[in-house]
Amino acid sequence: MDFLGLELNSSIKNGLSEAMDSGRFPHAAVIEGGSHSDRLKLARLLAASSVCNGKGEKPCLVCSSCLKSFAAAAGKKKPVLKALEDNLRHPDIAEVEKEKDRVQFGVRVVRPVIENAYIVPNEADLKVYIFPDAGVMTAQAQNAMLKILEEPPGYIRFFLLCESRNSLLTTVLSRVACFNLGAVQPETSSRSKKPELARQAAAKLARAITAPRDYDLLIETAVFEKDNQLLELSLAELELIIRDALVVKSGGELLSSSPDAAKVLAKALPVPRLLNLAEEVRKLDDAVKRSCNNTLLISRLCSRLRA
Repeated sequence: MDFLGLELNSSIKNGLSEAMDSGRFPHAAVIEGGSHSDRLKLARLLAASSVCNGKGEKPCLVCSSCLKSFAAAAGKKKPVLKALEDNLRHPDIAEVEKEKDRVQFGVRVVRPVIENAYIVPNEADLKVYIFPDAGVMTAQAQNAMLKILEEPPGYIRFFLLCESRNSLLTTVLSRVACFNLGAVQPETSSRSKKPELARQAAAKLARAITAPRDYDLLIETAVFEKDNQLLELSLAELELIIRDALVVKSGGELLSSSPDAAKVLAKALPVPRLLNLAEEVRKLDDAVKRSCNNTLLISRLCSRLRA
């Protein structure tokens, strides 16, 4: 495999080359570590190599697929490198972006991708989907992908990019191969842990809602005082937990990462109260997105969730 000058350690290059050149590349791969730009350029290179129909080393840069991927003249590396910086142009390669007004990847983005994935490729032998920010996918969105990751069509390849695999559910990680580009800087590592911190915070909030004292809920909101992003992520997770509590009441598939917290809510609260809670959480989430004062938001959260 030709890495076109990308700076990668030899073990990563050898592992990727062996998998790509042998035709045994996994249907889904996590690329973690390095910088966001490094991960994205590598994923685009692997995607172009996946649809390349040339002989020998991939990407060959001269076949029809490569010319479309890179919007380049045969063998010209300058536009190829530019395409790795910007975007690929092949109809069977798609980059899946989160909604612009959202911190997280929601299930509303993922479900259409899954439906489209079952449609055969336009031109190449494979269809490739790149998720540049897979690390901020909600637990619900990740769970929605489990079936296609477990039993994918033979012509599908997914690249999930994240700062650390720890931001993905273990059920997702059990269905993919992981490639690490190198150590993550401490500040980057702390950001990668935020989705998991949000799941933990949401589970604590759910239990505090049913606690005997108002003070218990107030204690759990202290973590949000200077972290608006964590508050938004936690509200999204809390909405999933409340949804699961309703499912416990009626039967169905649990989607949140905190089923125990959902069961606590389901046991303590009737359906009308749970529906009201879900509505209040959505209102709070909207307020967070409007960048309302964090102190006022926390006060509102405590009063509305305990009402």
